[in-house]
Amino acid sequence: MLHCACFDKFAWLYNPLMKLSGKPREYYRKIKSISNPKKSDSVLDVGGGTGLVAEYFVHDVKRVVVLDPSRKMLEKIKSDKIERVHGFAQNIEFAADTFDIVYCVDAMHHFTNSYKKEDWKKTIAQCIKEMLRVLKKGGTLVIIEFDTEKPVGRFIEFFENKIMRWGSCFWTREEFRELFKKYSVDVRISDLGSYTYVVKIIKKFK
Repeated sequence: MLHCACFDKFAWLYNPLMKLSGKPREYYRKIKSISNPKKSDSVLDVGGGTGLVAEYFVHDVKRVVVLDPSRKMLEKIKSDKIERVHGFAQNIEFAADTFDIVYCVDAMHHFTNSYKKEDWKKTIAQCIKEMLRVLKKGGTLVIIEFDTEKPVGRFIEFFENKIMRWGSCFWTREEFRELFKKYSVDVRISDLGSYTYVVKIIKKFK
């Protein structure tokens, strides 16, 4: 698939650049502050790549799993406490109600990279369905994405789709709310820095 090949190619460069940016630690702190992890918790990082955010969680919870379609990215994970799973968000191979916390950092827009534009909405809907399926009732799903209503976000969208032609799908805040309307969840969206936003989704008890 297209996005796997792209990330396989620059897996060697990803860690140094991201560590230099300081973003993994910032994202970890934000996710931790709104999900309140417990020592007994199980956490799933969807599209977690090299595990730069996940590696912080190994000190907070019982189990940390990184799911990613790029084998080369998964190979860069350094912590032996992180479970590496090669797979896709469209079909998460875990039982329902497995994880207390599920998060997806700057990755959701890539879930459409190998699909036709007319299939983007259906593809994202399937990813959301899967993430909520493996999340326990009362659990927290956190999604961090680029804000295309901000200059930097618009540039990232332009770069990925017009220059690289990856087929990345970005969503506004209101579009995110619409995506979750059919589910029994509580959705809260807030700014995170100057060009990203964070979506906090609580899976309600029925």
